[in-house]
Amino acid sequence: MSKETEEMAEAMDVDPVEKSDGYEDRVDIEEDVTALLELVDDASAKKSTVEKIQLLQKVLEDKDHLGPKAITVKERAMYDLARTHCEAGSYEAIVPLLKETRFLEQITKAKMAKVVRSVLDIVCNLAPTELEMQAKICRSIIEWTQQEKRTFLRQRVEAKLTSILVDQKDFGPALTLVDRLLLELKKLDDKQLLVETHLMEAKIHFGLRNVPKAKAALTASRTAANAIYVSPQLQATIDSMSGTIHCEEGDYDTAHSYFLEAFEQLDQLNNREKAVQALKYMMLCRILDSLTRALKISAKGGVGVKSDRSDVDISGMISGRQGVKYAGKDIEAMSSIASAASRRSLKEFESVIDKFSHELQDDLLIKHHLYILKEQLLESNLIRIIEPYSCVEISHIASLMEMPLAAIEKKLSQMILDGKFQGILDQGKGQLIVYEESEKDYAMEKGLEVIDNMDAIVTTLFARSKALRTMMI
Repeated sequence: MSKETEEMAEAMDVDPVEKSDGYEDRVDIEEDVTALLELVDDASAKKSTVEKIQLLQKVLEDKDHLGPKAITVKERAMYDLARTHCEAGSYEAIVPLLKETRFLEQITKAKMAKVVRSVLDIVCNLAPTELEMQAKICRSIIEWTQQEKRTFLRQRVEAKLTSILVDQKDFGPALTLVDRLLLELKKLDDKQLLVETHLMEAKIHFGLRNVPKAKAALTASRTAANAIYVSPQLQATIDSMSGTIHCEEGDYDTAHSYFLEAFEQLDQLNNREKAVQALKYMMLCRILDSLTRALKISAKGGVGVKSDRSDVDISGMISGRQGVKYAGKDIEAMSSIASAASRRSLKEFESVIDKFSHELQDDLLIKHHLYILKEQLLESNLIRIIEPYSCVEISHIASLMEMPLAAIEKKLSQMILDGKFQGILDQGKGQLIVYEESEKDYAMEKGLEVIDNMDAIVTTLFARSKALRTMMI
């Protein structure tokens, strides 16, 4: 075998195949794996975890059966053993299972990479909340792959570790790992993993509130995805991230269309958890799009304008077949938010957030935009209250708003500084003095522009005269 072939095989984590006499004959030999199948079936029927583990380990330690059928049976036993350990809560046994099992020495590097990744997926699916345990297992596998020089497998386990760190909200180490991983992937031009890694980079930057970099990473992910086939699950994730960024930029209509695309794909895949999340985002975009328009009108001076329920009508989303299919506390929470927002009731809005804190506060996107909506509702209600007055006691405003006096004072001062209305706070008397908005004096503005231009001309002439005097001397 040539040296180039060996190096290529090592880079791709596959075993170089050397031709030898009788190789094809050995592959075609029919082998009897009945004994192994009986052991696996017996292990499935056992109720005792200890007995089940012993039987499955016996299958994996078998030395006599090494053909393709035996490999398939042992692979099944490997997955069953991983599930048994997870169900028993003995997660510490997963890493020794991957490092020391004789079965992994009997298969090719590519097959072993598939088995390791599948076992890791099983652990993550059966224990989705044990993020620290998942990260620990990933780091142990990465350390082992570095010792064994399994580059292909290491990169995929590092990508999995990145997603776990993102779920843990540990964005600093995740960003460092992603940057290093992207440098390697761009050299290898691994499009599939590039799509997933750039998408993870977008999530990290979004978690760090760096929207421009998140948008750039998402664009890179889409560019790589155009060159390959992308699974519906991954495409739904890309669409969901696109909707998230557009929502952050205030383009709620476009964000709604992206979330709708993601929801339809997740609904076909029967992924209820992600589909409910996409449906919540769709409802959020509809609420924000309608209410933002109404509240902007109020902030511009139409203080008496009130939004009615038609402004935030989301009944079409929750009364159809899909809405009924995904009915639950999540959908009820968003419906309650829409109801409170349509009535401009800040007190009801806060009570809904307290009641459905898990459904509304655990999600970063929903929490952030509900906070913005709450501030807009507060400002709109304050403007409606102070609009008839030229001077009003702050305590009276606080009593009408049913909020603490200190919070009202702080918000009014912010609104004055932001130019939402003209006025001053007389804290000695506890009053808010509101000034009438005066029309701009365009004559004075034009006069100031003339003076600025004359100043520029005089300065230029003075500089030229100085230069002439210097030449004459």
